Amino acid sequence: MFKAAVQIISAILFCLCGKIFSDARAEPRRVTERTIPRFVSLKRSKTNVRFGPGTQYPVRWVYQRQGLPLEIVSEFGNWRRIRASDGSDGWVHAALLSTRRTALAAPWDKISIQLRAEPGDRAAVLARLEPRVLVDLKHCDRIWCAVSVPGKNLWGYVRQVKLWGVYPDETI
Repeated sequence: MFKAAVQIISAILFCLCGKIFSDARAEPRRVTERTIPRFVSLKRSKTNVRFGPGTQYPVRWVYQRQGLPLEIVSEFGNWRRIRASDGSDGWVHAALLSTRRTALAAPWDKISIQLRAEPGDRAAVLARLEPRVLVDLKHCDRIWCAVSVPGKNLWGYVRQVKLWGVYPDETI
């Protein structure tokens, strides 16, 4: 009876170990030599986000905003696991992503942020950007980012910590 119990426990452990190792092999890993995490943007105005890395996985939701910044958090083949400004995540084919850098004005906030004529808190305020306004990043110095608003003849400087799409310590 003891021998039978040991055999059953051994069989269970063997199955569990096999499951653990097969899951480990299925884990997404870095495919490219690029840094993870990193920010990218959407190439198209309509982009499917899937539950897993492949077309066999169902569509989780569809983005309908070209240029939207997303954070790549892992890679698996030609697929990138992305995270949005609201924390939601999913899988997008790499061909649908662009290295063009964009950002959202303080999507976590309810108040507008100031677009200034020059980098500095005393510079003239050119406009107030509502939360989630999309901007193109020109360059960032860890304190200020030079930005432009797509479709508008408007550009200036925004505090880097007020943007989602660039890391606080990143220079561009």
